[in-house]
Amino acid sequence: MSTLAIYGDAGEDVVDEDHPPAAGPPQMAGVARAWEHAVEGAKAERLVVLRTGIVLDTGTPAFERLAKLTRFGLGGRVGSGVQWISWLHIDDFSNAVRFVTGASSLEGVVHVTSPNPVRNEQLMATLRSRMRRPWSPPTPTPLVHVGAWLMRTDPALALTGRRCIPRRLQEAGFEFRHPELDEAIAALLVPTTP
Repeated sequence: MSTLAIYGDAGEDVVDEDHPPAAGPPQMAGVARAWEHAVEGAKAERLVVLRTGIVLDTGTPAFERLAKLTRFGLGGRVGSGVQWISWLHIDDFSNAVRFVTGASSLEGVVHVTSPNPVRNEQLMATLRSRMRRPWSPPTPTPLVHVGAWLMRTDPALALTGRRCIPRRLQEAGFEFRHPELDEAIAALLVPTTP
């Protein structure tokens, strides 16, 4: 397992598995490169490195932080809001891992992410809509830095982005259950019965 953060802040580039890793920032691309370097030369019949987008699932830190901010009226765009978010629903993550395990033709780097990345402003607008929250003011970049310090996280996680696509998964025939963000978030917010 690895992360699409290996591409750093890729701007407007459409990033598939052939895209080179970024030189930085060290806490994102640097850590991911070290993870992937650690597995080089592993004794295995087949080695697959899953570079994963943000997995959306209830009860996970990524989704719960976004949902909590939205509930408290802080669900506006973050920074400029134009940064790309590569995401996927937990069902698609689980199904992709099973699919790759059984697809002997897949080796090397495989992106595990929705085929439809979105900009941060769309992610936040979708959360507000699905959670029935009104418009929220944007969070300016300096405030993101303060909030990241308070939450003990890295502001680059919110202020940078990657427009990654799962080219190799799709070419191998994988079908996503939740390829669109609106439907994926709706599915996560459906109340579960005991």
